[in-house]
Amino acid sequence: MSIAEGPHYEVPSAELAAWVERQGLDRWWMIDGDAYLTGRVSAPCRADELARVLRRANRPLLVTARDPHARGQVIGSDKLDELADRLGNNIFQLDPSRPKPSWADDRCLWLCWKDLGDEWMLAEDSQATAAFKNVRTASSGNP
Repeated sequence: MSIAEGPHYEVPSAELAAWVERQGLDRWWMIDGDAYLTGRVSAPCRADELARVLRRANRPLLVTARDPHARGQVIGSDKLDELADRLGNNIFQLDPSRPKPSWADDRCLWLCWKDLGDEWMLAEDSQATAAFKNVRTASSGNP
């Protein structure tokens, strides 16, 4: 089932940009499956870079919702926190007794551009965020 066929909301790309920035400008993000964004930002990318490209796109997106009454109502960035899933909810572990990977708690959203319909995922990249914080700390000489 496509996003448009199931419960979903519409969100302007500028509102998604505002949400991404609120998560922290030092946070890094992965885009999986969208040619438009991956053609304009590196992967992973910083929040400020992603937000700039989303604002420039100035296009509506559809985002997957859990509410069965969601049928394309336009929402703002304030609603996206409750729509975010966790990457770990989208993986199957052969051995559930083993600890989940460190990235399992990274948030993700399932999206598509309203006019295209091709689904893609936007996900936090906690490993890249930590790595780049460590590089910045090491280069500044701070412990």
